[in-house]
Amino acid sequence: MIELGLSAGAARPTVLIHDDSYAGWVFDSTHPTQGRRFLLGAELIAKQGDVRVVAPDEASREQLLTVHTPDYVNRVLVDHVCDEWAGARPNLSRLAARFVAGTVTALQELMSGRAEVAVHLPGGKHHAKADRSSGFCVFADLAIAAHSAVSQGHRVAILDIDAHHGDGTEELCRAIPQVLTFSVHQFGIFPGTGERDNPTDHIYNEPLAAGSGDAQLGSAIERFVMVAKQFQPTLLFIASGADGHRDDPLSNLNYTRDGFSAAGQQVQRAFPHLPTLVTGAGGYRPDDATPQSWAAFVAGVSGR
Repeated sequence: MIELGLSAGAARPTVLIHDDSYAGWVFDSTHPTQGRRFLLGAELIAKQGDVRVVAPDEASREQLLTVHTPDYVNRVLVDHVCDEWAGARPNLSRLAARFVAGTVTALQELMSGRAEVAVHLPGGKHHAKADRSSGFCVFADLAIAAHSAVSQGHRVAILDIDAHHGDGTEELCRAIPQVLTFSVHQFGIFPGTGERDNPTDHIYNEPLAAGSGDAQLGSAIERFVMVAKQFQPTLLFIASGADGHRDDPLSNLNYTRDGFSAAGQQVQRAFPHLPTLVTGAGGYRPDDATPQSWAAFVAGVSGR
C-alpha cells in the first residue's frame, strides 16, 4: 500500500483517489494498457508530501446511465464483455465501473472543499461513447462527472492533453452549455478527429504536428487559459495523458517530463485556487515515462 510522504508547506490541499486493485487493469500481457502504471504513478504522487489517499466509492449503475445506454451498460456489467478485451472478464468490467466511481469520488472531494486538487489516475477514459467502448476506454468518467457537477450548479472546463483527441468526452458534453472541452493532441492519429473548434458548443481543439514538443504544449495551454477564463469555470477537469512523452510508443509527440511539470505549473498560475480534478488518461510506458510524467504534472498543478 502507499505510504504518505512529508508535508510540503504551501502546496495546494491534494487528495489521491487510489486502490491497489487498479493493477488488475490488464487486457493481456502484451497490450499497451498495463495497470501497474497506476500503482507506480500513485506511489510517486504520494511521496510528494501532504497528499491524502482515499479509496474510491463503489460504482453505481445510475452513474453510468448518465451518459451510457442501458444495453451497453448491461453488456459490460452483466455479460462482462467489451470490445476492448476477449471473452467474458468480470474483473475488468468491475474495474471499468470502479474507475467511474473513483473520478466521481475525486469530484466529491473537490466540491466538499476537502481538497483543491483531486487526482485519479485511471480516470480520463475520453474515447468511450454512449453505446460502445473505444480506444481502451470503456466508460466516460469525465463526462459523467461533468454532468454531475453541472446538476449541482457548476461550470466545468475540461483540458485534455492526451496525445489522442478526446472525442468521447467532447461528444458526450457537446449539448451542455455549462461544459467547455479543450483537447491538445497529435493531428491525424487515432481517433482521427479534433481538427477544428466549435465555439458555439464551447468545443476547442489544438491539433499538433508530429514532433511537437514542450514549447507547442505550452502554447496550446496558453490558448486554453485564454478561452477558459472567458468561460469562467467553477471547476477544472484535466486529462493529463502521458502518451505525448517522447518515449511513448503510441504517438509521435516530443514532450518531456519537465514539459509536463511546466504544463501543470502553467495551469496552476492561471487558476491558483480553482478546484482541479486530474486524471491520467493514456500513457504506455508503464514502468518509467508514464508514471513519472503524471507525477510531474501533478506536482506542477498542486504547487509542489
